[in-house]
Amino acid sequence: MEAVTTSSRGPALLLGVPVALLVGLVAIVISIALAFSGSGGCGSESVRSLSAQVPGRLVPLYEGAAARYHLGERGSSVLAAINFVETDFGTDVATSSAGAEGWMAFLPSTFAEWGVDGNGDGVKDIFDAADAIYSAANYLHDSGAPGDWQAAVFAYNHADWYVAKVLRYARRFASGAEATVASAGPACAAAAVAPNEAVARMLAEAERLSALRPQTEYVWGGSHGESPTPADGPFDCSSAVSHLLQVGGFGNPTMATPELARWGEAGPGRWVTIFVKPYGEEAHTFIRFSAQLTPASERYWGTSGFVEPGHGPGFVPESTFSAGYLSGFLQRHPLGL
Repeated sequence: MEAVTTSSRGPALLLGVPVALLVGLVAIVISIALAFSGSGGCGSESVRSLSAQVPGRLVPLYEGAAARYHLGERGSSVLAAINFVETDFGTDVATSSAGAEGWMAFLPSTFAEWGVDGNGDGVKDIFDAADAIYSAANYLHDSGAPGDWQAAVFAYNHADWYVAKVLRYARRFASGAEATVASAGPACAAAAVAPNEAVARMLAEAERLSALRPQTEYVWGGSHGESPTPADGPFDCSSAVSHLLQVGGFGNPTMATPELARWGEAGPGRWVTIFVKPYGEEAHTFIRFSAQLTPASERYWGTSGFVEPGHGPGFVPESTFSAGYLSGFLQRHPLGL
């Protein structure tokens, strides 16, 4: 790349230019810059601030990229969410099994078309944080954002569970989201993602408690007799399932496994299924989310003797349970799900 040189005579020459002409020249330069900046321009567009959960050093990149590519209020939080889901804020940039690389997990072919020079060094580098984040903003804009965030995020990764997960984290990372949840109560805890608000609330709460699982304990009979359950338990298998249903807004009491075997509708649900074995030494209950909502590693949710035994509820991978094991359970689902 050629070095850019400047002449010390420049300022002296400008002194001889009439003010009106100088103003006109500046206007022309600005117009040309805007004409060749594509979607860019450093914008005055309003973007939502990000919460303290997002690394402070990255916040200017998310907000700057969202402003440049006109992604609206949600743009910075969605960029942060994609960066977190894909590479844990750039701490794990190993090439994926599909060949995606860098800070925002771009396929090289996609980056070749939508990659931009985010930091102004004259190089488009898939492994540079600024270049990758600004390129993601460019790609999301061309894929329909901010008019259709579902379509834009789906273009980034063609999976419904991925869209739901990114938009859940985007709500979490948006500044003020936590305070709103606390003051509004569970009925307003999350905006609808897909397919509806009840499922969005359940997913968000399942994710929250999963993150707490290493610090929580399984307590037999925990929170029974309390309806609704305390937000952080303690939980056993049936109070954990009851809690998630309560957060979903179903108004159910805190139930034991025999009661869960009679609650709701018979059979598997489209989005949420309750597995329950009400009696015997292996009595147990847990929830399954549909493949459209969560990846296989987060297919089931509840307390588990297979995954972190002795701890509170969290996600359980699909591979944990055999078909034979699952065949011993009744299946129920919440009305409408």
